[in-house]
Amino acid sequence: MTMSKGAQRQAELLDAAERVLTTRGNANAALRDFAAEAGVRIGHLQHYFPTRADLIRAVLDRALDRSLARLSAATGQPVGGGDARTVTREDTARMLRVLLSEQDDPACLRLFREIWAIAGGDEQTAAVVRAFYRTYVGHVADLIACARPALPANRRTALAENVVSLLEGSAVVRSEIGVRRTKAGDVEMVRAAVMLIHGDGGRPA
Repeated sequence: MTMSKGAQRQAELLDAAERVLTTRGNANAALRDFAAEAGVRIGHLQHYFPTRADLIRAVLDRALDRSLARLSAATGQPVGGGDARTVTREDTARMLRVLLSEQDDPACLRLFREIWAIAGGDEQTAAVVRAFYRTYVGHVADLIACARPALPANRRTALAENVVSLLEGSAVVRSEIGVRRTKAGDVEMVRAAVMLIHGDGGRPA
């Protein structure tokens, strides 16, 4: 599908924003830094993204869309739409392996690390990050609902928060500034997350 001129321009601006965050590691980056990287004036950037928080929101939304597209490709069915469907342990393990594979990309890890650093000193960006993780948790809670529809909503959300914490903690600890990822570690990570989502087969859900 051909992108409109406006959509193409927004994509180029988001590409520039990602370059600033992943290649310079500048947690203090201002709109002028993003505009300079894109080769445009601040006013042009603000036409699409009025504030730095708006720009970060768009970067995070695009990152989430990419992850959902990868999950859909891995499972052969739409992911993230909230539709009720049957989800097996094998489906879940496959999706978790896709998410863990994203941690192979240092730029992806650095992107989120720098956004967290910005959020630490900017409440507007912090609010954007919180909203992003609420959406992320919501997608995982929907997956748990498919796997265990009898669970009450509050427990699905609590379990989803634990799954997200497990994956996000892994991304931080096992980044290039933490310990090295191992195949055995990934296997155990997937096993633990599958148990959270589907329940321990030997125990009551």
